[in-house]
Amino acid sequence: MDIREGRRRLCIFLSLASGLSCLALLTVTLILHGAPYRPLWWVVMALILAGAFLVPMLLARPVEWVIRGYLGGSALDGSHRRV
Repeated sequence: MDIREGRRRLCIFLSLASGLSCLALLTVTLILHGAPYRPLWWVVMALILAGAFLVPMLLARPVEWVIRGYLGGSALDGSHRRV
């Protein structure tokens, strides 16, 4: 697997994990507290949810950097093997 495929998978995973978690929390908040009293809050919640899906894509490179450092620099070139 090349580095672009790995980064794409990491972006998808981070985006889905963040976005679905945020969606679940917003749903629980709406269930517990009811619908917002001002229509503008629906827009704010939609923007927060969109950000929860989009912002984690920016975190793929830093997460790769941490993984590479943790595994001694060989995590992304395919040369890391467990004995």
